[in-house]
Amino acid sequence: MVPMKTQWWEKPLRMLRRDYVGDFTPFLNADMEQLARETRKIWKANCEWIMATPGCAPGTAHLTLFNSEKFEKMPGIGSRDIIREYLPYARKYNINIIAYINMHWYSYEFAKKHPDWEQLLEDGTPYGQKHPLYGNGTTFCVNSEWRNWAFELIQEVLKTGVDGCFLDGPVLYPGACYCQSCKEKFREFSGSTRMPKFLDWNDPLWKKFAEFRANSWADFMNDAMKAARQINNQAVLFLNGGSFSSSNILLAYDTGRMEKVQSITGAEDFFHCTDYYRSPFTSLNLSRFLSAGKNPSVVFTHHTLSTWHYVPLPEAELSTALAQSTAGGSNTWFAIFYPAIEKTKKYAIEGLKKTGNFIERVEKFICGSESAAETGVLISNKTLYYYISCLKGLSYDVGSGKEQGLIIDTGTQYSFDINKQREKSIDIVNNENHGCLDLCNFAHIPVRVFWDEYINAENLRKIKCLILPNSACLSEKQIGEIMNFVHSGGVLMADFESGMYDEYGNRVERKFWLEFLGIQEIYGAFKPSRIEDYIILTKKLGDIDDGILIPRPLNALAIKSTENAEVIANYLNPINMAYAQPKGISNYPAIVIVKRGSGRVIYISSPIFESFNRFHIDWHKNIIQLLIRKTVKTGLQIETDAPGSLAIEIRKKDNDLLVHLVNVTSDMKRPMGCIIPIYNVQISLKAGLKKAISLSSGKKLNVRKNKHKLEFCVPEIREYEIILLTD
Repeated sequence: MVPMKTQWWEKPLRMLRRDYVGDFTPFLNADMEQLARETRKIWKANCEWIMATPGCAPGTAHLTLFNSEKFEKMPGIGSRDIIREYLPYARKYNINIIAYINMHWYSYEFAKKHPDWEQLLEDGTPYGQKHPLYGNGTTFCVNSEWRNWAFELIQEVLKTGVDGCFLDGPVLYPGACYCQSCKEKFREFSGSTRMPKFLDWNDPLWKKFAEFRANSWADFMNDAMKAARQINNQAVLFLNGGSFSSSNILLAYDTGRMEKVQSITGAEDFFHCTDYYRSPFTSLNLSRFLSAGKNPSVVFTHHTLSTWHYVPLPEAELSTALAQSTAGGSNTWFAIFYPAIEKTKKYAIEGLKKTGNFIERVEKFICGSESAAETGVLISNKTLYYYISCLKGLSYDVGSGKEQGLIIDTGTQYSFDINKQREKSIDIVNNENHGCLDLCNFAHIPVRVFWDEYINAENLRKIKCLILPNSACLSEKQIGEIMNFVHSGGVLMADFESGMYDEYGNRVERKFWLEFLGIQEIYGAFKPSRIEDYIILTKKLGDIDDGILIPRPLNALAIKSTENAEVIANYLNPINMAYAQPKGISNYPAIVIVKRGSGRVIYISSPIFESFNRFHIDWHKNIIQLLIRKTVKTGLQIETDAPGSLAIEIRKKDNDLLVHLVNVTSDMKRPMGCIIPIYNVQISLKAGLKKAISLSSGKKLNVRKNKHKLEFCVPEIREYEIILLTD
């Protein structure tokens, strides 16, 4: 059989976009060959985005920057054609060109010419009238006749000779859409003559509307791709989105659904200065998530310092963001705010010098590589969409736990309504997902992410341990696949309400599933607590002795375990106040392990990853690490003496392994001001290979075989290193 040719977008991509902020004079007056040369030689990009339509005030997405008889040209451009003029120079330097098309920000004047195109709120008000986009502008509906206008625009762009299009939008905005087109199509979809109120969780029709909105977006992209392929049967088409967040339901984004109708899966991880904790591994976590599908993936990184667009992102932030994107299996994308770099170009380039050069140099090694992580984490979009816990106690506000002026903030009384319950429930899931990935980073547990669609026997055979971070909303099929995985020798780690609801968030009686987890009965939820409540180990776990107290996660279930379950830890009886004596050990297990077939199930009756994401307590990280070591027959995949600030990813290509090492050891703040190198890092991992080579230096490392493990020492790790393990 002749192997299929690898398409250009399936090879490692290093994308660049120059943003001219509405004034394209610098581009039109530039030496375009020099720009193309800089793209390739200085910015280290092999794929560049060129603006086909501007994304600037006051909503200019209907104007073009290229010549077309069918669409209005942006004033001031004259007869110039940005795309066709630049394309020959891009080709000369082997740069693939993606045309940027703004498809979400239109002026009010243009909207007046097409009154049936705008997205409408429930009361019939255009979305952009009530919520002006970027302060001035409106947006259109994917189900209206605007879609045909958009498809024609895509075709006109592709006629310029570009390799594909990036669609910045359309976006289905929160509260929309209730236009006539949506009403008619929703009637066909649901059989209902009425539309539900937005986010009315008491109305069963709301979930139908949520599915309809997601289908509408996917249907638009499907037809857009068909239109594009009529011009170029190899055209690349993709859009912005794809992150794992509870806001997905507000914007109708479903990564698995959209993957089937676009060429690349991409999402933003722009750095933002905040007044709360920000994980140093956000690009790595997003990269893992995006690369979980079958499409190539890309993480979008901007050169600007948060909302200060004329100040470059510090070198430490930029270099590690690009490294994390690559280590997680995604491509890189880098935007430059062109008016900002006239005086700061050298600072903007600094972050690319090391990491960008390195990524370009090791391209042949990373091309075609895939995750070799033995631990999988399910990030369930169905749970993000539909989860509302039935546990009423979650609506209790626990306060900040801070003590000031001899007063401790312990929160307020219970108050239950379904919207509050949704808010609390989804807060748990968001923290669980991010906390699980970050805990594994700090514990040096390489992981691969699974989407709902990929929980099947073929994919589960690739791992030894599957983690369900409160993956509450699972289908019967998913439950069956997971149970088979365990019976065949796998390890399942599930916590809190994992699998206790169907894929649409309906509570289901799955006694067989509860027993499988080691649960005989659920009595209810403990009152949420962040003050003076504990888990006690009732059995020694690794190097942690029994009797040790561990901070109880914020939320917890009171359960009775099955007789065949091994109880590792119990909750103490609730103390409910600070500076009080413990009240003894409760009868409610916190952690149980149960043997099922050839495998094992670890059930934790609290969302432990939520608490790690909130409080970053090492006890929680250590417990998870030791539970995996105890239950996976071959133990941990990697062991190292490195600090938690070194992320470790394992990828494989053919018979070789690639150990990606991303160092975020820094000056203990965000944005990071500098990266502090770490030295003489000892690494031991399961591998039947003989050689270890540093790809940054090209030097062989001393290795030692210890039974089934390969041990080596990395003498120095700056921002990014890859160790090639080979025969």
